[in-house]
Amino acid sequence: FLFLTEQAEPATNGAYPLIDEYSLAARLSYFLWSTTPDDELLDLAAHHALRTNLANQVDRLLHSPKSNALVTDFTGQWLRARDIEQIPIEPRAILAREQNDADEARRRRRLNELNALPKEQLSAPQKKEVAELRSAFRQANDQAARLEFNGELRHAMRRETEMTFDYVLRQDRDLLELLDANYTFLNERLAQHYSIPDVQGTEMRRVTLPSDSPRGGILTEGTILATTSNPTRTSPVKRGVFILDSIVGTPPPPPPPNIPPLEAALSGLTNHVPTLRETLAAHRANPLCNSCHNRMDPLGLALDNFNAMGRWRDQEFHQPIDAAGELVSGEKLAGIQELKHILVRDHATDFLRTLTEKMLIYALGRGLDYYDVAATDQILAQVQQSGRRPSVLITSIIDSAPFQRTRPHLVTAVNNLKPADTQAANHSQP
Repeated sequence: FLFLTEQAEPATNGAYPLIDEYSLAARLSYFLWSTTPDDELLDLAAHHALRTNLANQVDRLLHSPKSNALVTDFTGQWLRARDIEQIPIEPRAILAREQNDADEARRRRRLNELNALPKEQLSAPQKKEVAELRSAFRQANDQAARLEFNGELRHAMRRETEMTFDYVLRQDRDLLELLDANYTFLNERLAQHYSIPDVQGTEMRRVTLPSDSPRGGILTEGTILATTSNPTRTSPVKRGVFILDSIVGTPPPPPPPNIPPLEAALSGLTNHVPTLRETLAAHRANPLCNSCHNRMDPLGLALDNFNAMGRWRDQEFHQPIDAAGELVSGEKLAGIQELKHILVRDHATDFLRTLTEKMLIYALGRGLDYYDVAATDQILAQVQQSGRRPSVLITSIIDSAPFQRTRPHLVTAVNNLKPADTQAANHSQP
């Protein structure tokens, strides 16, 4: 645990005085660098000149290599990018849900029939068929080997998310590109995983996507797709909750107690293996589950063409993936591409407010409260007026009252505690 003590500016009057410049230096440094202030910040604070040079210092801090910590730590907190390194994934169980076992069995029977014949009796078409069947099995085995969810692939996924955010931040691009863009960041290993051709080498680089690609934007990156899945299958519920909470800022309430597992909804079905859509539809039949799942499920199912490892798929258990749905706000969609368009077109303000709140929480190191609403509204308005520029988001947060000011009555209350009360206070303070 790290405790940062902050002091109010002695010459400041009013209910919410400015923090002193040493405290401001610490807030700046921990926000943009995730570490203690350097000598230049401390020297300016000592001469009471930090606020008069604030814009130059923010620019200096953002252009320093140390500001990479803002990218890695914020995406790790907001988008759970750091979780991809450790989250359990079982590739073979995931792929087993997508394989067409009947076709594979047919091909294997045919290859065995041809192998049973003497080679000299095989006709030219039969020899060609043997070569094609063997090639198909080799490719399937190679694919299974490549699909091991190893550390190299996990790291590339994390870097994809970090580099996407870094690119929008450094180039001061429209923040809505985080939701829908015609590019992403790949190396050869990750491009193979996504089935994107013509990417070679281990270096991550910006890759322009085809116009019909479902990729582009953080929702279609492996980090989010894997961390919002179960170890052996996708989870439309987790993915829907992620979008509601981290993208549009309307998290659902926690589930009521004693709700049976999702799979229990179709425990009596024996004629076929149910799809997740069928399972969720049966689960929603419970009135206790209906209202929340009507909000979550269409969002999560729109991503269901991506499996739990972030790969595109067209079927599960020999049935085509149905990613269509209707949001509670009335918009109809056929899949992830339309969902991204709807979020950009109809829910841009919701996304920008959510991003503002998430970054303000990160900058302050605390959760938001009712008294932060006015500041959040002001920051959001400035971001929208700027054309949704990340530079304005950061500078507006730094200039805001929650970042610049303090509540001295809270400090006074703690300072006035008797020694015997200190332990209880430490447990009660946020």
